[in-house]
Amino acid sequence: MLKSLNFLPRLGISFFMAVLLGAAVAALSPVGTFLPGWLGASLLSWLGIFALLSAWHWAGGGKLLFWMIASAFLLRLVLGIGFSLLLPEYGFDEPTQNAGYLFYDAHRRDIESFDLTKSGASFWQTFTLEFDTDQYGGLLVLAGLIYRSLSPDAHRTFLILLLSAFVSALGTPFLWKAVHLRWGERVASMAAWILILYPENLLFGSSQMREPYLITLSCIAIWGVILWRQSRKNSVLVLAVSFAGLLVFSSRIAVVVAGLLAVWFWLEYLVGRSKLFRWLGYAGLTLIILAIAALSWEWLHSSAGYDLRLTILSSGRIQYELKDLQTWMQTPLLVGYGLVQPVLPAIIAYPTLAIWKFIGVLRALGWYLLAPLLLYSALAAWKARPNNERRILVWFAAATLVWLVISSARGGGDQWDNPRYRTLLLPWMAILAAYSWEWARQRRDAWLARLYLVELIFVGFFTSWYISRYLQWWGRMTMKGMVVWILILTAIVIAGGLAWDRWRNHRKQGIGGG
Repeated sequence: MLKSLNFLPRLGISFFMAVLLGAAVAALSPVGTFLPGWLGASLLSWLGIFALLSAWHWAGGGKLLFWMIASAFLLRLVLGIGFSLLLPEYGFDEPTQNAGYLFYDAHRRDIESFDLTKSGASFWQTFTLEFDTDQYGGLLVLAGLIYRSLSPDAHRTFLILLLSAFVSALGTPFLWKAVHLRWGERVASMAAWILILYPENLLFGSSQMREPYLITLSCIAIWGVILWRQSRKNSVLVLAVSFAGLLVFSSRIAVVVAGLLAVWFWLEYLVGRSKLFRWLGYAGLTLIILAIAALSWEWLHSSAGYDLRLTILSSGRIQYELKDLQTWMQTPLLVGYGLVQPVLPAIIAYPTLAIWKFIGVLRALGWYLLAPLLLYSALAAWKARPNNERRILVWFAAATLVWLVISSARGGGDQWDNPRYRTLLLPWMAILAAYSWEWARQRRDAWLARLYLVELIFVGFFTSWYISRYLQWWGRMTMKGMVVWILILTAIVIAGGLAWDRWRNHRKQGIGGG
């Protein structure tokens, strides 16, 4: 039975697997000669595989966790290489896709990273250079150093895909172990699978983007908070290293993650000690919220306003629906529109290339499966016991829902930036979703299923509407008429659920009393 591996076996197995993997990556690479590509990919693979096996061993080993980590890595690497090879042939005829990239940012940053190999700048000098595509410079410099040391002769883009896949998979054992110690094995396993399989995270982990680094560092920081009970010194060290890493890749996200963790730490370890700690914490939390609001309000207000205007200008349908609404109602409607992005019914019906149909449906389906669990988490968190458990989960739920609204306002109705901002808190969303699912399963609570039923009503009506719009198969309802029907059916589901629960409780009491 697969349980764990000691140091020397890990080193040997990593080397053997790296040689094979490096050969496959070099053979598939469309640029450069085989031997230098094989050596570079093998060395990077040896380090990556050894790191994953070591993290698996550290987290406790076992078959389930092994297959989780292996699945996380292989899915991202296969998708990354697959998209790189397929997009030039089957994607749209534009520079980013012709070069084999999913994201424009990844394309421009990766080109600039390879250009660093020719600049002659030292490691420390690269941090003083100005870059067009990465305001923080962390990922751009890291990729540039890899190109300089492992592939100076050719722009082997698969090396950065390999690194992204390794880094993205590395978050799995940290999140699994932290959640396992705090909420149990079932919640930990589901949270890890959500982290692994959530489509948005899959796409980022199979691209030359910085999100895999931010998400994995967040998972390590979550482990750092849990570690406090075992070793305060090691906890401080883990938190310091993860926070420093976050700062390298994005200072704004580092501040958000630090705030989330600080409040969690206070609720986990300090709030129950005495009234003094409790009220000092409340005062500190209030000051932090006010400071963040003061520092970021102008940026959020201006950037959100700009993105929302872009949403209106880029969609004739949105312009049509907004023209009869009062000004104060337009922003909430646009934020709501952003919350349902990517719009699953629209992607199902919209005629596009097969590869982008696959990507679009995958992204939207992932969000539509996760969203009801996040909404339900507010109920599960509020009813959680004991009190300390409830406070922590309510904080997670409140912070996540606020972040979703901010992401929607900041990204507007954009198909990519809005979900991208949203995914940055995926570790917390995974914990909430896993806890909520387990909470509903244990209590056989029907409200989670009812939320999915409401979502199914929404998807059914809008899918019919979009099919009629794009394919002209039948006449379609007006937007307002359809919204009215959705609200009526939603009200029926909610009222019927309340009536059913009341009748069932009354019946149980009657049987018990009899």
